[in-house]
Amino acid sequence: MKTNSRKIRLAACLVAVSLSAGTLSGCYFFPEEEKLLDPPVLKVEDVTYSTYRAVKKTIVNRAASTGYVVSRLQQDCFFTEMDGNIKTVYVKAGDTVKKGDLIAEYSTGDLQYRLREQDLKVQQAQLKYNSSGAEADRLQLEMEQNTLDQLQHEYDGSRIYAPCDGLVSYTEQLKPGEEVKAYKVIAKIVDPDDVYVEASVNEDRKYTKGQDVTITIDEKDYKGTIVKTPLEAKEDGDEKTSSVYAEFSEELPSFTKIGDVADIWFVKEQAENAIVIPKYLVKTLSGQNFVEVFKDGTKTEVQVELGISNATEVQVLSGLSEGDEVVVK
Repeated sequence: MKTNSRKIRLAACLVAVSLSAGTLSGCYFFPEEEKLLDPPVLKVEDVTYSTYRAVKKTIVNRAASTGYVVSRLQQDCFFTEMDGNIKTVYVKAGDTVKKGDLIAEYSTGDLQYRLREQDLKVQQAQLKYNSSGAEADRLQLEMEQNTLDQLQHEYDGSRIYAPCDGLVSYTEQLKPGEEVKAYKVIAKIVDPDDVYVEASVNEDRKYTKGQDVTITIDEKDYKGTIVKTPLEAKEDGDEKTSSVYAEFSEELPSFTKIGDVADIWFVKEQAENAIVIPKYLVKTLSGQNFVEVFKDGTKTEVQVELGISNATEVQVLSGLSEGDEVVVK
């Protein structure tokens, strides 16, 4: 019994020693705690702005209208009697024509032959009536003449002749045999030496009759005079009541041709030696205008008073000085 008791106590001691050793040595199996890093420090970079330097210059506000060089004489050429199939268009844009020149004609089949044959019948009837003096022969002559007149009318209606001297400014592109309706414009004839500028306007009273204006063609300026406004057009009962007309005050530019794009304009207001900035730099809030100015490293909002403006620029009456850096973005 004693022997067993000793064995039990010995085993218990060994277990206790093992547990104690395991507890003391367990710390070597866990990782060592990492040292906390200091929080990162953000370095604030200097903010840069794109700016526009306010300058002094002359600012001009123009009233302008865009139009075209047109001829005072404009004649449309078209068939009037009937529809038909085109045979030939004898002219092209840029040709010079004289009154009575053939412009175009329809295909008429054997009409010319029938016209010549009927003319002979009239001559024959005339001879017979001259010889007999009979009433029956007179009536036959009248009938033959009526038929000739009808054929001649049909033939004349198949042809277009120039109604005046001038320049062909336009021709319809037609192929032989193509059908054409009566009154369809085949060609236009103009007088190239008697031209003016016609431009559309939005404001009826922007221009006045007799007013001096500038006419610009291909970036070159010419003196002009207003000869008719929408106001006069309405009073005269004209169909076009939204156009203004200007004549060249001096000799017509030699290069100018019908259809050239032209601007009519005059100066509404102008300021010299003015502080001027682009319009898009001005901001508006609650009815107040302001800009952002960069000065001494700081962006500041500055209230401004505005003056003359045009399509792209505006005059600053107060709030800015020449050389101020206005923030763009």
